[in-house]
Amino acid sequence: MVLVSIVGGNCFGSTDGNAEYWQVFGFDYEIYENWKVTVREELKFGRSGGEPYNNNTDVGIVYKGFADWLDVGMNFKKEYERDSSRNYRDENRPHINLMFKGELDGYKLGDRVRLEYRDKETSNTWRFRNRFSVNLPFKLTKFNLQPFVSDEIFINLGDSSITQNRFTTGPSFKLSENVKSSIYWMYKSNRSSSSEWIDANVIGTSFVFVF
Repeated sequence: MVLVSIVGGNCFGSTDGNAEYWQVFGFDYEIYENWKVTVREELKFGRSGGEPYNNNTDVGIVYKGFADWLDVGMNFKKEYERDSSRNYRDENRPHINLMFKGELDGYKLGDRVRLEYRDKETSNTWRFRNRFSVNLPFKLTKFNLQPFVSDEIFINLGDSSITQNRFTTGPSFKLSENVKSSIYWMYKSNRSSSSEWIDANVIGTSFVFVF
């Protein structure tokens, strides 16, 4: 069976008086049994008024045939981000993803392990990311809201330092048989170049169209 998913998402955040808006569009396409192609296009607004300060495209392929509890993905992301001089810097970011999944007493568990190589204009670094998620074993209201929580940690392998953490919670639900959605709150912490932590509260929504 051929499965196509189109994804749209956005979030709005604030940190140190800086409001941000993130927008994601993409699709998933099942090309063969156990094989899926994914594409994501993301725009981030906020640092310089209404103009985007970050634009990235992520293309990957996922294999689901190793085991029921494991999916493996290989991706390439191209990112452009505007610096303080309003000049865009570009980054090439290939990454490998191991996506573990399981269930315990009705709780659906997920653990995505990502290793990415950041080929930037000024330096090259490796980064490790790990996102653990839990879907709670009940649904709310007539819309069958499925509560979830997740936490993702970012580690720079060059100096083994933690550079970012994202805690996310909210419900996911189906708007229809062909539209999946979620709304969430994220508490995001980034370590700056001066080793100070900058926090942001983010409200996000996502929409997945399945054909």
